[in-house]
Amino acid sequence: MKNYYIISLFIFTTLSIQAQIGRLPLSPFQSLKQEIAKTTITINYSRPLMRDREIFGGLVPFGEYWRTGANRNTTIEFDQTVFIDQQKIEKGKYAIITKPGQDEWEFILYNETSNWYVPDSIETSKVVCRTKLKSTNIQEPIQALTFSFENLGNYQLDLSLSWENTKIVIPIELNTRAQMNKIIDEELKGPKAGDYYSAAVYQLESEKNFKLGLEWINKGMSLRKNPQWFDYRAKALLLYELESYKECKEICAKGIELARARKTEYGIDEFEKLQSMLKNK
Repeated sequence: MKNYYIISLFIFTTLSIQAQIGRLPLSPFQSLKQEIAKTTITINYSRPLMRDREIFGGLVPFGEYWRTGANRNTTIEFDQTVFIDQQKIEKGKYAIITKPGQDEWEFILYNETSNWYVPDSIETSKVVCRTKLKSTNIQEPIQALTFSFENLGNYQLDLSLSWENTKIVIPIELNTRAQMNKIIDEELKGPKAGDYYSAAVYQLESEKNFKLGLEWINKGMSLRKNPQWFDYRAKALLLYELESYKECKEICAKGIELARARKTEYGIDEFEKLQSMLKNK
């Protein structure tokens, strides 16, 4: 009986210590968030480690569906519409399911995120995206499954998955153009000078429709009682792109005068750079 109590006490003490210390996760959880242009993308996944194991073709068999991580399904969430391989993905949260191959992977976005493993059968009605992707070889082994965002731009970005000596890249096309046009259309229904300025700068920096940008900056400046130096800067840059160099020089002269009056070093520097570009025009 005495031994029974000693053993019971040992087990209770051991469990109590484990409860206090806790277990270190074998596959650490990570949440990855990327805000780009007008879209936010969030990925939640558990990161299994190599731990001296053969991963692809071993732990993760070729030709079988994989939850693309550990524990619960890896999920990706879009707060705006995006496109993958010309397939429209509505805003929402999806599970990432893959089928690794030696040279090519199948990539699926699945409209059910509560699974712990891959569903027993992939329901076609729940597949919102399915595409094939070439895999590439990495020289330096990646010890933990890693998702990352690469090649970010206003209209697209790449989502990459890397582990062991393998990498796949999922190109994602953003819906920025439609989003910006909608915003601009809404704003210009009852526009203020600042709205026209923002729309003009967007054309200058992104769409490159300099003629339309000039039309908008002129409307914005006409609404201001006293146009600002940055209005003149945007107009000067648009005129430069349109090769209207004579008018561009005149606008620069007015703009730099306002920038000097405001004692803004950035504004002065910008006009001086533009004037330097205009010397031989």
